Amino acid sequence: MTKQDDQLIQPEKFWICSECDLLLNRCAVPDQFEAHCPRCQSTLVASKHRSIERTLALAIAGLILFFPANLFPILSLNALGLSQSETIFTSVKALYDSHLYAVSGLVLLSAIVVPLFKLLLLIYLSSCLLLHKPAPLLSWAMKSYQQMDSWGMLEIYMLGILVSIIKLVDVAEVTPGIGLYSLTGLIITTLLTSTQLDKHRFWRRIEQLERRTCNNQR
Repeated sequence: MTKQDDQLIQPEKFWICSECDLLLNRCAVPDQFEAHCPRCQSTLVASKHRSIERTLALAIAGLILFFPANLFPILSLNALGLSQSETIFTSVKALYDSHLYAVSGLVLLSAIVVPLFKLLLLIYLSSCLLLHKPAPLLSWAMKSYQQMDSWGMLEIYMLGILVSIIKLVDVAEVTPGIGLYSLTGLIITTLLTSTQLDKHRFWRRIEQLERRTCNNQR
């Protein structure tokens, strides 16, 4: 491919099929419709109805649930007259005090830091796109969210909690706390956000806003 041919192929004007690498002209996809590859019939884009509005609402709900999920006790244990309550942060501290530095750092990132940043990025992106407001770092925010999407492991953390409850229920009185219910709601909200996020529409709006910003600067 020559340099001139490479300049003619502009990424924002084409799709590349993830299954067969076919290069296709990009087009607008109406709400609740899908675009399929003509060669292998794999789904290129599945447009979701009111994706930006729903993503913003779910991200705000997730951010509201994030704080009680981390600040309030997840479980309260009562055994032999001794009572102890645990939060996500205290579990990270307990792992650190046990010299499990790598494990504590991984739990801190996957259960606290990454979910919080994902929610903040989604709120920033959705609000700017919904208001059609040009803002800096929109492309960076979208790329960062996609890169961090596989690092949020609240489901695995919840599975560990459920296993702990099953093992401790015979030797101690286990009482679920507000944090556990909030964490459950946060996980459900996060999963719904992933299903409602229309990456094609987000990227298309970002490109439109960035193009408008460039035209205004000229």
